[in-house]
This record gives sequence, C-alpha cells and structure tokens, in this order.
Amino acid sequence: MHPFVYPIVPAIRDLRAVERIIPTPVSSVFLLEGDIFKIKNATKILKESSKIVFVHLDLVSGLGRDEASVKLVKEFVGADGIITTRSNLIVIASKLGLMTVQRIFLIDSKAVETGIQQIKKHKVNFVEVLPGLIPEFIKYIKENIEQPIISGGLVSKKNQVKKILDAGAIAVSTSKEELWDMF
Repeated sequence: MHPFVYPIVPAIRDLRAVERIIPTPVSSVFLLEGDIFKIKNATKILKESSKIVFVHLDLVSGLGRDEASVKLVKEFVGADGIITTRSNLIVIASKLGLMTVQRIFLIDSKAVETGIQQIKKHKVNFVEVLPGLIPEFIKYIKENIEQPIISGGLVSKKNQVKKILDAGAIAVSTSKEELWDMF
C-alpha cells in the first residue's frame, strides 16, 4: 500500500497549519518550508497522529543539498520521505530507505522530457507534477513512466482536484485547507 491512500496531500508552508491537519482524514503531508528544528517538531506531531511525512529538502532552512542533509531528515527529523527536484538526493534517500518524491515542473516540452528521463534513471517512488492544472500532461507523463503521480501547484477548487485525479494522478497536493477533507 502506498502512503497516499487519501488522495489529498496538504502542502504546508506555514507550520502553524499542522495542528489543523490532525483531525482531517489525510494520510500524508508535505512539509515545504520552515527551519530544521520546526520541521522536526511538526513531523513529531504529525507522526503521532499517524500521518506520513515528506520533507521538501530543497526548501527547508538549515539543510544543504548533500548526503548529510538526507541523513539528517531521516535520523534527526524522523521523516518518512523526501521531496526534491535533485536526482542525486533521490539516490541517497533511496539507499537510506526513505520514500522519494521527485518534483518536475511543466515549464516546456524539454523540461517534461528531461523530467521523464530522470525519473526513469533514478527509480523514484513517486513523481509530483507541477502545476497540476494541465491534466493532459499528467496523462502523457503517466503513459511514459511506471511511478505513481501526485500533482499540485495552483490547485484551489474541487473541480480541479477531480480533473487531476481523472487524468491519472493518485493524489493532489495543495495548500488550500478547504480541500484537505473534501472526500
């Protein structure tokens, strides 16, 4: 079973929102910003409520972009997985037993093709496609990779969530609290 049983993933920038996630049915949470100590505290609170926690390595203050940072997220923070755009961190995290989410951005066709090649090469667990408002690209990427897709970015309405899931994503990441318990 994958960690995205519930198809909405809160994408948290303001860690004060962590307490509001506890009563929701969400199964996984993306922690996107904060310093390493606040992220550790948020992770502890979320895991005590049986939430699976992913930390975005590229955005958290106090983390570098190296093996020591990945180990810190696993051993000090206690996260279940990482999110990153950096393939080298995916490789390290996989070796350490962390779940991996590689973010790719739909900037242009070259970015999409490069993203697909990196995903295939590094065997990530999950792929996050941003922005999520282009369902035909979610379908295209899904046809070209084996990994499950999460999509997010600019998602603010229930009908957008439905279109993303209908396009083949297993989950939608969003910072919009009103969507966190829509199912």
